[in-house]
Amino acid sequence: MEERSPARIRNELVAEIVDALQMSATLRLPGSRHLWTTYLCEELGVSLEPFTGEALRPWLLGLVERCARLPDGLPCLARALRYLEQESTSVTSLLQLLEEWEAAAFFSGVDLRGLRPVLETLGPPGLPALARRASRSRVQELPSWCDSGWRVFLRLAGENSAKGEIPPSLAFLALVAEELATDGRLEEAEQLRRWHRLRQYEWGLDGDAADWELSLVPAYLIIQFEPDGLDSERYYLSHWHQSDSAGWHPVQGETRHLHRDELHAEVERLIEETEERWADLTQPVVLEFILPWELLNEPVEWWHKESSSALPTPLVMDYMVFLRSLDRLRRTAWHRPWRNKWRRLSEQPADSHSYWSHPADGPSYYFHLERELKEDQHAVCLILSAPPGGNGEADRYEFLAGLRSGVPLMIWHRRDCADPAFREAVSEIVQDRGLASLADRVARLRTEALALGPDQWDGHVGRHLAILLDDPDHQPGLRSPDRAS
Repeated sequence: MEERSPARIRNELVAEIVDALQMSATLRLPGSRHLWTTYLCEELGVSLEPFTGEALRPWLLGLVERCARLPDGLPCLARALRYLEQESTSVTSLLQLLEEWEAAAFFSGVDLRGLRPVLETLGPPGLPALARRASRSRVQELPSWCDSGWRVFLRLAGENSAKGEIPPSLAFLALVAEELATDGRLEEAEQLRRWHRLRQYEWGLDGDAADWELSLVPAYLIIQFEPDGLDSERYYLSHWHQSDSAGWHPVQGETRHLHRDELHAEVERLIEETEERWADLTQPVVLEFILPWELLNEPVEWWHKESSSALPTPLVMDYMVFLRSLDRLRRTAWHRPWRNKWRRLSEQPADSHSYWSHPADGPSYYFHLERELKEDQHAVCLILSAPPGGNGEADRYEFLAGLRSGVPLMIWHRRDCADPAFREAVSEIVQDRGLASLADRVARLRTEALALGPDQWDGHVGRHLAILLDDPDHQPGLRSPDRAS
């Protein structure tokens, strides 16, 4: 296949974007076309040349070229059309082309279409599992238009990766090559491997490290505290462990009935037992605590292991720790908005944003908080005005508004949500809305606190930062139907 120059790749994508727009019924009707351009001008904050009634295609070419030179210009183009047509064929085509545009930019003008014939032979149901493995579980779901390996590859090209880490799109190619080789398609597998090796060389990625990174889908230990119901000081402690890199297949352990004062020691015992089971595991381990209302502000991430030694180790030194809501897990009626918001956060992070709550008197504010969170499908993170878990009605109303509206991510300061250092830190955490960058930023703040040592870490915001990250696909007992192998 002829190798295309970067200029030709760009120009052909512009032409295909125009083709998709010309297919739209909206742009063939003067009234709806005017409304579309109005949305564009409002969101982009610029004036655009109006259509004068002459040939439509040259006008569209000029408009697409203008948007391509503006920040968020092309995504806004598709978003404005989506307002009018929802999930039409034209909108879907635009979204697919924008992902190819972003992939071309990510690979700096390298011609990707030589990969397309091979990748298009891969289809469901194994693609979501491959995407999860390639992205180290950062991508949990794929949009409906990712119906082939080619579409998944383009999708993953827009995902973030840490410095020196193999990008998810390259990891995906390596995993696909493994699958093709297993199926006896050796020539196609070698084609992907050659392309993969060339990119590794160009980007200075170590080959052995890149291959090793493919296995680093996190393992999870999920620990749940459920109130006794009769005795307010007793809890049922359940746990699940999950280390299968090909899908979500948690294994349940023994449930214990314990006094609240015994929870810390039992968690320590579970972690030690799990570490012994996973002694040969190369994957990082994530701890998830599923907590009832009254324990949400318990600093579980700073509980210790090795507590019998002179130098016990805080859990945050060895693990990424996230909180979950037991109340939401048990209320199935809240799961539909929860899944919808999670899909928005994981699939369209650039279109997602946070909502800062503020202290208020009376339930009226919290009624409107819930209403606004439900109306705004892009609001996926709620920064609380007060730590949850206390006896105040306002705190409970605020948290309840987040649960009912499906917000999967909540952040608070365990002592003072009005602390300026907390607000500054959270602004930095949520500015890049991808899940991977969020976890990295939280880990960095906690590491900074740890570096100060036990005598001084209470003065650092990382010591008091609480993150509820509720993944609806990480439900205990929920098993993934698809596997990559």
